[in-house]
Amino acid sequence: MYVESYPGEAGTPKGTARTGFEELRHTQKGNNHQVYHPFPTLDEWKLAENLMRSGLSHAKIDRLLALPTMVTRANASFHNSRSLLQLIDAIPPVGPEFKCMNIKVRGNVLDADGEPIIEELELFHRDPVECVRELLGNTAFRDVMRYAPERTYVDEKHSERIYNDMWTADWWWNLQSKLPPGATIAPIILASDKTQLSQFSGDKSAWPVYLTIGNISKCTRRQIGKHAMILLGYIPVSKLRCFATADQRKMQAQRLFHYCLRTMLEPLFTAGAQGVDVTCADNALRQVFPILAAYIADFPEQALVACTLESWCPICSCFPEDRGDPLAVIFSDDAEPLFRDQCDHMADVCKYGADNAKALAKLGIRPVPQPFWHGLPHCDIFRSLTPDILHQLHKGVFKDHLSTWCMSLVTNLEIDARFKALPIHPSVKSFKKGISTVSQWTGTEYKSMEKVFTALLPGAIPPPAVRAARALLDFIYLSQYPLHSTTTLQRLQDALERFHNDKQFFIDQQVRQHFHIPKFHMMEHYVESIKSRGTADGFNTELPERLHIDFAKMAYRASSRHDYTIQMTQWITRQEKVHALGAYVSWSCPDEGEEEEVQTDTEAAGWSFHLAKDPGFPNTPVRKLIQEFHATHFLHALSKYMHRKLPGHTRRINEDTRLDVYKRVRFTLGSIQRIEDTTVNDVVRTIPFVPRHGRTPDTPAQFDTAIIHYGREAQETGTEGYRVGRVRAIFRLPADLEHPCPLAYVEWYSPFTQPVPGPEMYMVSAPSGKSSAAIVPVHSIRRSCHLIPHFGKTIDPSLSADNSLDRCRRFYVSDFLDLYTYQFFND
Repeated sequence: MYVESYPGEAGTPKGTARTGFEELRHTQKGNNHQVYHPFPTLDEWKLAENLMRSGLSHAKIDRLLALPTMVTRANASFHNSRSLLQLIDAIPPVGPEFKCMNIKVRGNVLDADGEPIIEELELFHRDPVECVRELLGNTAFRDVMRYAPERTYVDEKHSERIYNDMWTADWWWNLQSKLPPGATIAPIILASDKTQLSQFSGDKSAWPVYLTIGNISKCTRRQIGKHAMILLGYIPVSKLRCFATADQRKMQAQRLFHYCLRTMLEPLFTAGAQGVDVTCADNALRQVFPILAAYIADFPEQALVACTLESWCPICSCFPEDRGDPLAVIFSDDAEPLFRDQCDHMADVCKYGADNAKALAKLGIRPVPQPFWHGLPHCDIFRSLTPDILHQLHKGVFKDHLSTWCMSLVTNLEIDARFKALPIHPSVKSFKKGISTVSQWTGTEYKSMEKVFTALLPGAIPPPAVRAARALLDFIYLSQYPLHSTTTLQRLQDALERFHNDKQFFIDQQVRQHFHIPKFHMMEHYVESIKSRGTADGFNTELPERLHIDFAKMAYRASSRHDYTIQMTQWITRQEKVHALGAYVSWSCPDEGEEEEVQTDTEAAGWSFHLAKDPGFPNTPVRKLIQEFHATHFLHALSKYMHRKLPGHTRRINEDTRLDVYKRVRFTLGSIQRIEDTTVNDVVRTIPFVPRHGRTPDTPAQFDTAIIHYGREAQETGTEGYRVGRVRAIFRLPADLEHPCPLAYVEWYSPFTQPVPGPEMYMVSAPSGKSSAAIVPVHSIRRSCHLIPHFGKTIDPSLSADNSLDRCRRFYVSDFLDLYTYQFFND
């Protein structure tokens, strides 16, 4: 990977300064305080930290601290929750404090005195500039922070561009030239989503707004425990019954949303234009321009943010009836500008008046007189709306539309039987009752269905529908790539064009009447968004939904449920103080911090395997492997292996020889693109049938299939040098043979040839005879794979998840098992 630095001055330090942690240490030394002040000892601080993070109620903490063991052994300076919280409150302030602003909404419903009813609301929020200051100065992000844009390429000839984090994309690079030399851009990323607080009953809701910055790597931002995303505030939630009609309440709620956000972001108007001096994590003082760069939201909230109707695109200027066509067709004559323009938007609002909702509706505009983004320096709100993989693709494109269309072409009985007969794989949900009876779907179920859907369709539905399904699944998986190149972005666009080529089939079959579907149209903007702001995995709405647990639901449960918002902010402030002091103690006293996991060399390379310390089946006779593990040709395969690898051995292996046999082998898989800190965990199981015992039912045998290195030189991606094998046993040879490498007995499926047209998957045939049996080192197993039977036009009703691998003869090798597998087969 070759990096091109920005040609001008960018992110240039103006001087040096102490970070927040260094200032705190300087103050503590001056006051002769320990690093864990206000706690007298490190042990007491650790106790307080664990109690605050435990989620225990105040009453339970009181009972715990009152236990005789705690009183006599812990001997803490705090003896109940009240004194504990007093110490927590004494921790030095961390970041900006919450402010409360009273908002009076004057309605048009009259009270008993004939006066308009006024509803009073509270807006809790923080200063966004101070939030940016806190993030940029956080020493925990020192090694994952960038202060200037750059361009990356696959080679020194710059033949192919690479897009990853925001600093590698075009928006930052292009904006840098519009700011003073040496300026540092802090790309602000906002996220908002209303969420329910009360369970089972009640209508308590919260509307959190989160803030982070694009200077921090997306891999770090996605980790909740890193605290790289800050709660900016809570937008008040109200039914606004002070207005008479539902339409009026809806309109005023939209205006209230923008008024609150504009109030929250008010400091950005000056800071984004003039810059502010900020001490960064590397001790450099920089002139920082905090500028709104991206907004993470689902489609209804995107329309609310952009002040557009949901029947219109919030990004481009196409008409609702054109949304089913590719952008190249919609804007082929350049009659209209591709992207919406903020100045044109506000000109239309001024022209027709914010109260003329009907006239504005014809232009797809909501009647909001002062959107929060109007006047924000260097902000283009329409192009700031980022892809939403969860709601737009997994739930919208796949579950709500594609799966429904395809299932309408086949009977429920047939599709349910196919799902029920799927071979079991640890990472794929088992649909034991099929899918037609599932009433409530979760994100995990959408994704599990995507992993097998394309392979289940051939024979059941016509080829055009199979090709359309494959195209959309390709788009969904490609859009999740953590790193994109010019080539992969072209593949992303090609997948969308392939769908457009086959979509007419659904209209011909009267499955659809049109494709003017908002979530389908939003896919047209993915490539441009990735080039502009970075890869879509850095803006997924799964992150704010996960943040709701900490910043909304847990905070609400810690309140008295009455006047709860102010209590929620207090709880969050205390949790942030606990996290900050813990980070400071670890920074000040590394030996006292948490021990870091030490990676082995194999893990650092991205792949490793792990066996249990003790075998699951010690001293197992070979006879049992043959009979219960169905390793029919074990002795023949082992003889060939030993002849090749241990030519001088004299030990004879027979059915009475005892071996240590393992239940499973676990793998740690690094990202193929090698840019992510995260890894994928995988497992291959070799567990025989376990009969019913007491109340425990029968446990079916689990002999997984895997991708195995097969003799020839193999690359990181592609099938060359690999074969599919079914792993029947994992074992070690007797110690006297001095062969420490663990081995596996496998049965080979037929070699890879060419993908089958339509589903575009590789097909393999089942093992047959002695020639398909082999012994291989465990380290030659690359990872597990999922084989899906080719069911034909109608499924054999006797097939089940327990027997389909044994009874079927031809199988598709699913390349949708996970992103790692997809890259392996397709890159």
